Amino acid sequence: MLNPYIYLMSAGHLVVDLGQGILPIIMPLLTEKLGLSFFQVGLVALTFTFSSAIIQPVFGVLSDRFSMPWLMPLGLFLSGFGLALTGIINSYYLLLGAVLLSGIGVAGYHPEGSKLTHLVSKEGRAGTSMSLFSVGGNLGFGIGPMLAMFFLSFSGLKSIVGVVIPGLVAAIVFLFFMPKFSKILKEGSSKEKTVEVNEVKEDNKKQSKKTSLKLLVLYVVVRSWVHAGLIYFIPFYFPAFRGITEPEYLVSIFLIAGALGTIIGGPFADRFGGRNGLVLSMIISLLGIFPFLYLEGKAISVFAFIVGAALISTFSITVVYGQKLLPNNIGLASGLVMGFGVGAGSIGVTMLGYLADIFGLPIAMNIISLLPILGLVIAFALPNDKPKQSSVEVEEISEQKA
Repeated sequence: MLNPYIYLMSAGHLVVDLGQGILPIIMPLLTEKLGLSFFQVGLVALTFTFSSAIIQPVFGVLSDRFSMPWLMPLGLFLSGFGLALTGIINSYYLLLGAVLLSGIGVAGYHPEGSKLTHLVSKEGRAGTSMSLFSVGGNLGFGIGPMLAMFFLSFSGLKSIVGVVIPGLVAAIVFLFFMPKFSKILKEGSSKEKTVEVNEVKEDNKKQSKKTSLKLLVLYVVVRSWVHAGLIYFIPFYFPAFRGITEPEYLVSIFLIAGALGTIIGGPFADRFGGRNGLVLSMIISLLGIFPFLYLEGKAISVFAFIVGAALISTFSITVVYGQKLLPNNIGLASGLVMGFGVGAGSIGVTMLGYLADIFGLPIAMNIISLLPILGLVIAFALPNDKPKQSSVEVEEISEQKA
């Protein structure tokens, strides 16, 4: 049985990440309203990911040095408030400012939320606990497009201001639990959990943790490039080149499948090792993206599900892997993997947008379909962390004996 606060952290993660599913859906409307190019669309995505992700290590360092549980309710509110402003602005620069504000809210929540999840997780269940935390965020991605369509059905882009409501409600709930959160974080800072890093096999000892962390972040960059490229360009690609007039359902399938994949990814890593999960994810993504882009009928939805589940399943795996490599800097590890790596990968969306403007969107999508090759090479370069006998198995054996 997992600690109840992990479920609350997951629920907050869902709310704070709604915007990452909403923004791609409203981008075509904003593009029409403000007359944006694909390159400018990419800059909007970059602004959001810079503020929500790339600066996360800064919040992570602050989280390691100071107890700042107030960042969670503040982040929940700002994430929705900034996005709500996009429905009423009339300037491209104001759009960038609103997206920037929303992203800062997202960045503030993640390090504290993941740190608290880590501190209350059971021994040997780090992957499972982080999976539950991560699945909240991925459900937020998946629900975001449907929530966007719901609000847009009232009065178009102006009614998107309604997205402030979930963040406001969640912020109030988190304020109620602030005393308990402060106590958990205070106890955690004075009594750091000891995370065993010697799970890495003997033949990989020569590879430093620093090098491994760089490779891990690079893997996340590639994964995020593929992930962000797909969700931002699906609403443009399928209507123009595949004849699908309402592609929002594909974005939802892709992201909800990712949430389901995350549920599987953490326990898989606990039992078989994180690197094996990263390798398998890239193999399935490599085999699935091209059919997703070019097949017809129901097969498109099937491959949207397969690719989404495989690609995003590694979200919790990479976070736990990073925490193993930096056991005394959990906030920094979370910020690097969930933040910087994700944000740096999204720079690729801007580059893809530039290529789409010059050579056409299909060329950019073909590049996305080949990127998992690079991710696969990086995954194989990481040290093998497969345990000889996982903690989960030991616990199950103990329970059977009892």
